[in-house]
Amino acid sequence: MLYTITITFHVVVAVVGIGLIGGVPLTARLARQGPGPHAESERVLGALLRATQIAFFAMVATGVLLDVSAHGAFHRAGWFQASIAVLAVNGLAHARARSALGKGSPPGGSREAALHRVERWGWTMCAAVAVITVLMQWKPFP
Repeated sequence: MLYTITITFHVVVAVVGIGLIGGVPLTARLARQGPGPHAESERVLGALLRATQIAFFAMVATGVLLDVSAHGAFHRAGWFQASIAVLAVNGLAHARARSALGKGSPPGGSREAALHRVERWGWTMCAAVAVITVLMQWKPFP
């Protein structure tokens, strides 16, 4: 029963929380290309990044609980270990996107350049989520 409840929460967090990742690069791109000040888009980007950070923590928590409920069966599997490695890459990309958004314009740089970095890291997060999804679904490494 614990496994069923936990997998349900894991999937809900994946769809509702991690699903927001796609909004990060799209919002950053629109902010860069749009006319005028970027304050509203940057506020939305900040909210998206905060929400996805919470979702990442929830995914890790439910993933650990799933492994516990399966008596450690997952953490020995290669696909699970590879997923954890890609999750670390995702965490790095997320931190870099937040940093780029928070730092604003670097000396001699432009706000558009900072938003471009947020967009690039956002696409990296999208790719990492896709890789994790493939690993978890296909389980290519026993």
